[in-house]
Amino acid sequence: MNTPQSKLFSYVVNHDHGFAPNPYHGCCTLAHCKFSKDGKRRNIVELAQPGDWIVGTGGADLSRSSGHGTIVYAMRVDLKLSLRDYFTDASFMKKKPSTKYRYGDNLKKHVSEQRFVLIAKRFYYFGSNAVPIPKTLKTGVPPLEKRGPGFKSNFPQSFIRKFEKWIESLPRGVQGNPCAINHSRRCGPCNRKSAA
Repeated sequence: MNTPQSKLFSYVVNHDHGFAPNPYHGCCTLAHCKFSKDGKRRNIVELAQPGDWIVGTGGADLSRSSGHGTIVYAMRVDLKLSLRDYFTDASFMKKKPSTKYRYGDNLKKHVSEQRFVLIAKRFYYFGSNAVPIPKTLKTGVPPLEKRGPGFKSNFPQSFIRKFEKWIESLPRGVQGNPCAINHSRRCGPCNRKSAA
């Protein structure tokens, strides 16, 4: 369960391609999204620590995400590594992207920066099977869902405990394909909306 120091970070997953977050090969990682792009304003990957929860809710574009009012994934951070350590750790070899595809000739620059990777073995990735946010978490103060850019993390411990109890009642691991990849077959939330 959460400790008094645990935090919950909520943000919008505008494009769910299975890359950020990456739920494959036994753990969920967040590295190539939600990091500080200017080195000044710290983002989730700089701020989150082991024991904290990260929740990605659906974005409005149903061709790349799952729609508002849904959860794409949730993870409880177990480990935080620098991007350099992550790239040199053999245990994460299968999770690493094609460096040529992602970085071209700039790999050395990227891994030398003070960038981090959040790693979780306890995770719930729904993707195209995104689950609706329960009413009790929609109407909390503040509500779980973040709209627009950035993130929020000003949740009281009582809310975090309520979220934990709910999310831990669901199956862990990968429960669906990334929404953007699955969109040609219409993801679950899209079907629900078209059927309404």
